[in-house]
Amino acid sequence: MTLSEKIILAIAIFVAGFMVGIKFEIGVMANNELAAVHARESDAIQQRRLIDNAAAAHAATLATLNKQLGDAREKIANLSGRDCLDPGTVGVLNAVGADAGPAAASNPSGPTTAAAAGTGLRFSTDKDVAGFIAVCRARYAELASQLNQILDIEDKRHPMP
Repeated sequence: MTLSEKIILAIAIFVAGFMVGIKFEIGVMANNELAAVHARESDAIQQRRLIDNAAAAHAATLATLNKQLGDAREKIANLSGRDCLDPGTVGVLNAVGADAGPAAASNPSGPTTAAAAGTGLRFSTDKDVAGFIAVCRARYAELASQLNQILDIEDKRHPMP
């Protein structure tokens, strides 16, 4: 074998080794990418399970709240129905949370629009008050449950270090 044939053979072996090295590196990168895809899929599955569990817990809470509200309404139906709050107080309470237009903002100390207009406000009975309180408490508990489920999901998605 001549010197030139030895050099060509050495170059061929070097190039073949280089190509094998490149293929190996590409394979390693592909395996790393595949592992990352599997990790993302696993995280997505875990998050779906977490959200499903939270939704089931919230649904159970809602069912309990609805039963409690139904029980409360049965008891409220047996109340006397006596007058409890006068029309002025009812008007003030009805105005809380109502859409305040520019007129209400410019005259905050004046009477509420419902009370001022004399729109048929009446005394509120103990049945009315108890019913509204029961609904408010049920809705508060519903929102608190929903918010707690959301916070639990976020805590598990982003744990504190």
